[in-house]
Amino acid sequence: MADIPENSAFHETTGIPLRQSLGGAVPNRKWLVAIVKRNYEEICRKRLQEQGFDAYVASQKTTHVYPNRHRREVTHLVIAGVVFIRLNETERLQVLKENPTIQYFLTNKASQPNIFGRHPFAVIPDYQMERLQFMLYHAEAPVNFTAEPLHLGDRIRVARGQLAGLEGCVTRRGNATYLVVTLDILGSAMGNIATEDLEKIA
Repeated sequence: MADIPENSAFHETTGIPLRQSLGGAVPNRKWLVAIVKRNYEEICRKRLQEQGFDAYVASQKTTHVYPNRHRREVTHLVIAGVVFIRLNETERLQVLKENPTIQYFLTNKASQPNIFGRHPFAVIPDYQMERLQFMLYHAEAPVNFTAEPLHLGDRIRVARGQLAGLEGCVTRRGNATYLVVTLDILGSAMGNIATEDLEKIA
């Protein structure tokens, strides 16, 4: 299972994270991308949650089998140096001051700059965050992340298995089939999946 924020709640049937925050409903909160010091992702996430924010580190827990058949659960960091935080502009300034592990917030260089020549901050839509968290929480095979925002193949839905209900794109590499979940600004998460578990979206 993925490393899920302690303040996350999941729909009892779909397993999709339910958006919430420790501080209750706060206007204009959006998922922003904080670039943090390497190896400080978990420290930053826990600190932000203590401050009342929804924070998420894209990681996945997998079971490593050693030659002596000993098994150990290990955490694989899928997107290094990144903490996703759901907050508004006023809170963003506060968070920067109070969390020295955050270096800066990612901006959307493809967007029109303002009159001061500054680009807006990159916003990850709620549905993309939900898909990413769902994928990392349920995927049985390791998930990898590429900085390229892949837009390949047919739109599909997973019909069976732990990822049932998840939608994304499908692509192939060699003999393997991959489910691709795209974060428009950041890139794409890719996980191996059996073709018999997929159905095409009309």
